[in-house]
Amino acid sequence: MKNLLDFIKDNIYVLLGSLCVVVVGVIFMASRGASGGRVIQPEDVVYMPVVHDTAAPTAPEVELPCVPTQLIVEEPAKIVVHIVGEINNPGVFQLYYGARVDDVLQMAGGETEYADLARVNLAAFLRDAMQIIIPAIGDDISEVFIYDDTAPAVMGTPSAQTAGLVNINTATAAELQTLPGVGPVLASNIIEFRETHGGFTSVEELINVSRIGQATLDRLRDLVTVGQ
Repeated sequence: MKNLLDFIKDNIYVLLGSLCVVVVGVIFMASRGASGGRVIQPEDVVYMPVVHDTAAPTAPEVELPCVPTQLIVEEPAKIVVHIVGEINNPGVFQLYYGARVDDVLQMAGGETEYADLARVNLAAFLRDAMQIIIPAIGDDISEVFIYDDTAPAVMGTPSAQTAGLVNINTATAAELQTLPGVGPVLASNIIEFRETHGGFTSVEELINVSRIGQATLDRLRDLVTVGQ
């Protein structure tokens, strides 16, 4: 026993070295069995480079609503009409499509005291290029009071007119009634005036005849004469 202890003491470093060899061998065999019997070599290792992306992130695309650059507002259609007769301000007026006779009558300052609105349809729709004639009380019912270039008449039938001028100093009642807007009453008033005053010296004197206003005079001025 003493000899064995002396042997170990004298060869302690050799024995420890052998033990280390045995332990390393056991570990080597165990690692080989775990890896399927193949020792991993340095060339089997793949190194993946780390890439640092310094570019700014791209913002996601956002679909903006469609905003029109110009708002288009369609204006109502406009029409132009001419109104004359027994009104305060005869003339040409511009209105919107869908307007009625009463609308242009009000724009023209309303009717005169001689106007006979009972024979005018104030609710009638206006058309472009139309002329409206507001009659005086006693005017011939056959006169065209509302017409345009497409409709021959809205009220009545136009009375016949002579090709030449009517002489208000010599014309009979029947001849006077060929004038637009002159009925039996106005014809009688014209004859009565000329007989009372010795005849007309000018066409403008018609304004002094009963039931003849400025609008009626304007309508007759180019159709009559005071020649002998």
